[in-house]
Amino acid sequence: MKKTLSLLLALLLVVLAFGAFTGCSKRTEISGPAILTEWQSTYTAGAFGIRNKQDPFVELTLSTGDTIRLELYPNVAPIAVENFTKYVEDGFYDGVIFHRIIKNFMIQTGGFEEKEVTLESGEKETRLSQKTPTYPAIKGEFSANGVRNDLSHTRGVLSMARVGKTPPETSKQFNSATSQFFICSEITEGQTSSLNGNYAAFGCVIDEESMEVVSKLEKVETTSKDLYYGDNGQSSNDVPVETIKIIKATLYKA
Repeated sequence: MKKTLSLLLALLLVVLAFGAFTGCSKRTEISGPAILTEWQSTYTAGAFGIRNKQDPFVELTLSTGDTIRLELYPNVAPIAVENFTKYVEDGFYDGVIFHRIIKNFMIQTGGFEEKEVTLESGEKETRLSQKTPTYPAIKGEFSANGVRNDLSHTRGVLSMARVGKTPPETSKQFNSATSQFFICSEITEGQTSSLNGNYAAFGCVIDEESMEVVSKLEKVETTSKDLYYGDNGQSSNDVPVETIKIIKATLYKA
């Protein structure tokens, strides 16, 4: 009897061990680090690379067929990172357009999508419409708003867009960021200093390939075009002539 119990116990331990092993294997297959290992093979020498493998990473797949890979820095701007990852996880950024591009400065997205509307005449029109709903606006993590943030707006840095700058700026403007963000391109020193301390930088591209995509986008032709907030259109400069979308934003966590 004791021998039979011992045998059954041994078999049970083997089954449990196998289940635990296969469970861990399954998690490894779908987790971020496996993919990050592939990304590491594409790194080039220079300003880019991973700061911390425990940080969240986001991959933006664009309608151009290009990809931008970003590392988020929760140790620098935890509120902005948490906010950004919520939008990614919700699929909010899937389908949004790059609605503002300024050469030698930045590319901006995260707030507008193409939307077909029917006019009173019965004709259909494609508009660049504000995507809703968004989460409540977040606190701006930068020195002008009383928050330390030492991440400089240099080439490749990711930052939150907000309402402003119309001096004198108010706390409402400082704390107005929702879903929109921008990536710095071939930015000049003067432009860097105007952003530092006034906008919440919270991440950076991680490889030169991603930066080449940013550099390519910031050179596209732009024009003046209406951006719609509901039914109200407001003329905006620096709207790309060609519609460029984020097809998919994917979050990876260690």
